Amino acid sequence: MQRSKSKSKEITAVTILTIIVMSASTACNSHKDEQSNAYFYKTEETVHTYEGYFYLHSYTDLWQDIDLYITELESFSNGVLYTLELEQPVSSDPYDELLDRKYLGYFYVVDEMIYYLPAEKDGYTDADNNRVIEQIKSDEADFLEQCMIVCCEKGTEDITDDNGYHAYVEVDGDKRIFRYYNDYFYGSKEYMLMVWEKGQGITYYIHGNGAKNMHVEFGSHIKEKQKVDYGYPYKIL
Repeated sequence: MQRSKSKSKEITAVTILTIIVMSASTACNSHKDEQSNAYFYKTEETVHTYEGYFYLHSYTDLWQDIDLYITELESFSNGVLYTLELEQPVSSDPYDELLDRKYLGYFYVVDEMIYYLPAEKDGYTDADNNRVIEQIKSDEADFLEQCMIVCCEKGTEDITDDNGYHAYVEVDGDKRIFRYYNDYFYGSKEYMLMVWEKGQGITYYIHGNGAKNMHVEFGSHIKEKQKVDYGYPYKIL
């Protein structure tokens, strides 16, 4: 009888331990599946369809819906590395290629910030992806020094570099607005705008050069977004 009671206690202990381990595993997996940054896309989202507007080599207005592909490259202890890539719009003009503009860049997502590193002109090659991953693994602080902050819970100050380019994040309710431009943006000067909203990812994006050269634009309800005063130099449409 004593042996039977002892065996019963052992079974009970094993059962309790199994429940604890399963609960911890479930909690861990649940945390992994959740996106820690409220402004980035949900973890399970791999493609997002937007309204798109393009003004490319044919110098004609091109309006069409466009897909953005969201790819997780690597997960680290402090954040997750993603690439964002646009599909090629359909055009009757063979010169209307997005070229390197289709590669939005590398986005390193941590709890309260999103860091951005431009992609190389040839896109996300295995060599480039591995180089970025190894940079984060070997010296994350040095990697972040090479990046721009494009989304920040508290916003950032307007910093102007030696070439006259402004880069900063503005807080506007549930929006975080990243602006990148030069005071003299005509000619070959580059401009970029990213509007992030909680629970939605990017809701408005502009990237171009000079007087609307190689202009890429997408978002939700972009004709309404174009009427919003996002400031100089975005009032070019």
